[in-house]
Amino acid sequence: MVEKRILLARACALLVVLSSTGCAIVGPTALRGSRSAYNDAIVATNNQQVLAMIVRMRYGEPAKLLAVSSVTASMSIQASAGAQLGFGPTSNYEGNLVPLTAGLAYEENPTISYTPVEGEKYMRQLLSPLPLDLTVLLLRALQNTPEGATLLLRSINGIWNPDFLADPSIEVDPRFTRLAELLAELARQGRTNWVQASEAPPSYMLAFRGKGETFASQIQELYGLLGFEPPPDLNGVITLPVRLGVGRPSQPGISIETRSLFDLFNIVAASVQVPEEHLRTGTAGPLPPVGPAGQGIRVRVSKERPDEAMAAVRHHDWWYSIDGADAESKLAFRVVETLISVRIADSADHAKGTPVLTIPVSQ
Repeated sequence: MVEKRILLARACALLVVLSSTGCAIVGPTALRGSRSAYNDAIVATNNQQVLAMIVRMRYGEPAKLLAVSSVTASMSIQASAGAQLGFGPTSNYEGNLVPLTAGLAYEENPTISYTPVEGEKYMRQLLSPLPLDLTVLLLRALQNTPEGATLLLRSINGIWNPDFLADPSIEVDPRFTRLAELLAELARQGRTNWVQASEAPPSYMLAFRGKGETFASQIQELYGLLGFEPPPDLNGVITLPVRLGVGRPSQPGISIETRSLFDLFNIVAASVQVPEEHLRTGTAGPLPPVGPAGQGIRVRVSKERPDEAMAAVRHHDWWYSIDGADAESKLAFRVVETLISVRIADSADHAKGTPVLTIPVSQ
């Protein structure tokens, strides 16, 4: 009888220990496992949502966006302990009882809230040309690639970079291509720096620092492409103001015309490959050839789901994807997705009167 009481006391003590330490044991482990899982899921579904919107635009179909406004995960832990005791002669139950048992159950219940992205603010952010400060931040981040300037800018000092070559009279100006390449060369050499001037609204200067014949030759070519005479001293620091505008400024500087997010969507949508049967039946209409900004972008189509895709969606019984090894297409997609997260999701955060879809999930 004394032995039975000892077993019962041990079971009760174990239950107390499990209850008090369960959160300490499971909590950090759950955080390490679930945080990365939620983040991976949000990134993957964002990519799929943006790609689906691009494909729908290629087919001339309406598309909507849902912003993940919150993810709340609650964790519950249940601990149990027990003991099996026998009564009467030991021979009646010996070998048939488990003296002591314990258990720990962990459950995670996430709740995900979505906000539809719509309204006037959404429309303005979608259709308005990119502001100067956001454009400069992106150009700075992409300064080692000429594709960044080619994608974001419609013109530099009046040198046009057309979205589409819809008419035989529209020609690609090689000066724009060379400007983008030259700025990328100087950036890779560590000779450029974007500087914000202390003015309102924000204005910027592009500073060049270097010396020697190679640097002098690059600056001379740059000034010539921009339509100005280079300064007499090409050693040290040379600055050019950068502002939004159409045409060449009256004083040495850089005047840029930016694209809107809607423009970028159209350019990327024109790169979507569509089956011949969809063109033949009119499910997807014909589009004019793209300009330099879209010539290196490819959204592939296949009957089977691709294995090595960065993102893939199914539409009209076909799979559309961004190849994981296609650096230029991934760059363009990343720019579009980043702009959506900055400009479009902001309209969802401040939406008033917009219904929020909240989905509880148990796992």
